[in-house]
Amino acid sequence: MATAVIDYSYKDSNGCSICLDGFSSPRQLPCLHSFCEHCLRDYITQKASSTDKTFEEFMCPVCRAITRPTNKECPVTEWASLFPNSLFPLVNKSKVERSCEVCLNSSDSSNNLAKKFCIVCEEFMCENCAEYHKKMKMTKGHQLITTDDLENNPENRVRFREGFGCYEHDSEDIKFYCRSHETACCSTCSFLHHKSCQNVLELKQSLPGLLKEMNTQTIMEQMQKLEAHLKEFMKTNESNISILESYVNSLSVQISNIRKKLNALLDDIEKMVKIEGNRIYKEWLIRKEEQNHQCQSLISAIRNSQALVETVSQYGSDTQKFLVNSKTMTQLYSYSDRIRETFEIVDTIKIRLDLDSNLKDVLSKDAITLLKIACQEEAKDLHCSCLMIPLQQQNMVLSRVIDVHRPGLISPMFFGIVHLPNGCIVLADAKNKACYLYDSTYNFIASHTLPGNPAGLCLIGGNEVAITLTDTNSVKFLSLRDRSIVDTGTVSTKYKCFGVGAITLEEILVSGHCGARGGSGKCYWSVITRNGNVKIHHEFDCPRTYNAYAALDVSKSRVYISVSGGNAVYCYGLTDGKKHFIYLSSDLKYPTGVAVDRDGSVYVVGNGSNNIHKLSPKGVVLQVITSGVPDKPTGISFSDIRDHFIITNTGGMCSKLHYFEYKKHMS
Repeated sequence: MATAVIDYSYKDSNGCSICLDGFSSPRQLPCLHSFCEHCLRDYITQKASSTDKTFEEFMCPVCRAITRPTNKECPVTEWASLFPNSLFPLVNKSKVERSCEVCLNSSDSSNNLAKKFCIVCEEFMCENCAEYHKKMKMTKGHQLITTDDLENNPENRVRFREGFGCYEHDSEDIKFYCRSHETACCSTCSFLHHKSCQNVLELKQSLPGLLKEMNTQTIMEQMQKLEAHLKEFMKTNESNISILESYVNSLSVQISNIRKKLNALLDDIEKMVKIEGNRIYKEWLIRKEEQNHQCQSLISAIRNSQALVETVSQYGSDTQKFLVNSKTMTQLYSYSDRIRETFEIVDTIKIRLDLDSNLKDVLSKDAITLLKIACQEEAKDLHCSCLMIPLQQQNMVLSRVIDVHRPGLISPMFFGIVHLPNGCIVLADAKNKACYLYDSTYNFIASHTLPGNPAGLCLIGGNEVAITLTDTNSVKFLSLRDRSIVDTGTVSTKYKCFGVGAITLEEILVSGHCGARGGSGKCYWSVITRNGNVKIHHEFDCPRTYNAYAALDVSKSRVYISVSGGNAVYCYGLTDGKKHFIYLSSDLKYPTGVAVDRDGSVYVVGNGSNNIHKLSPKGVVLQVITSGVPDKPTGISFSDIRDHFIITNTGGMCSKLHYFEYKKHMS
């Protein structure tokens, strides 16, 4: 069998992606990403404990590839140990002096310096153990190299193995390659999993041609582009962090200036209040002191009259008494009249601040309502699509079926589906008039009741979706933040709407039919704003008026409309309305969902033909997918994170989502 030589002279990626440290007992997943065994074990255990469902698989921490253990009977805590040793540890082992691992594991636990390394057993050994190793029947064919060669010669920092073992069947070598599933397999896998596949190649005979297709230089260049992109992304992030710091500092300066202005204003108000208060106080003080002085004078007069009456009463004659009393009575009347006129009513004063209505409004609010920090995010396209391998020649394969049924979910009928940038998905349930939010591992998060029957779904920005409501001629906008769904508005449409796509944050495309369903007539697509202004409206004839769904390729300014009654797909220019092509096929019946991948290829779901037609941007059929397509497929959504799409269906088990992807090592 041919000897495989894999370059192992990595310098910058020589560490675990979980702990970000050097490898410790590394294990390699089928996707070829390696992790420390204990890091991988902790990761798998944590994922298993975070779900209530039966845990049968997990996502690679790096590429999110679905990974299954080779032995599902093993406890989850032992899954990590089932994966083979990584190719990476050899570099680490070559950098330090090592003791003989055979001696260390023996009964006497000797600590002899290693001089040789077996690249099959991946063990360091001393000269004596190396001699025995070459003489033993089981290991005499193993290749040994010296530790000096391993450390000093980069060309020796490779791992030689006679073939590569099957991930599912350790004792068997890879002998076949299935083009349908784009995966290599052993004889057993070929029989068990690829028996019905029509394009299974014998690896030994097909290897030259396959190596040309999978050119190493092209792959390395692509990886270098990916690395350069990630570095550019990190550089941009660092720049954005610096910009954000300047904005935060600017906020501090702004609030400091506001505080200074407010303090100056309050100082002026305080000064004015004190001056005015003192003025009022002085005026009233003078007035009250004058009143008190008059009162005191009157009291003195009364007391003098009283003393005179008492003296005359004791010592005067009757005539004197009469005259004094008579005069005093006249004075009493005068005193009473003066008191009634001047001192009967005691006036008081109250002073208060009469605040301006604007100031009252400010003081009635708290800091949160009074002042908000506006955060406007802007997306910069780093053109990731140019880094990816073209997909037009790749075939899509059913990878798995995901059941999103949960307690309380009664007979759902999922029409629309959309992926979010964080890996979550949103599903539109036409039967229950609701939409549901699921996380990246398809665990339920939240639901939202809708005022009508939902059909199409699209993503707006990074955290908002638009949903067409067919029976209310409207589009509902929903915000998805903090694991919740919040209504952000509604816009009405003139006709029934089914399809929807986002052009900008403020403009969407809607599609539907203009007349009674089933009759001959017209379908339409329109560009409308969130406040209902129609910017473009285009109607076109179709054999029968049926539901019309839409997909957008904004980069190419193309609109793709599938008309279920006409069994056709129409392509128009987004800005000029020019018809580019009509795709008709007897194998496409009742097309519903339509989507565009990153290369511009168009995918049309045949609800009546139980298939998916993959078209080029010019309308040429590239592939008709039938294998794995569910009964009455309906909606389709591509993920921007990975090259896969998910299909919903309205026949059979509607709670099951069918997950298709390009390259998949199927078990």
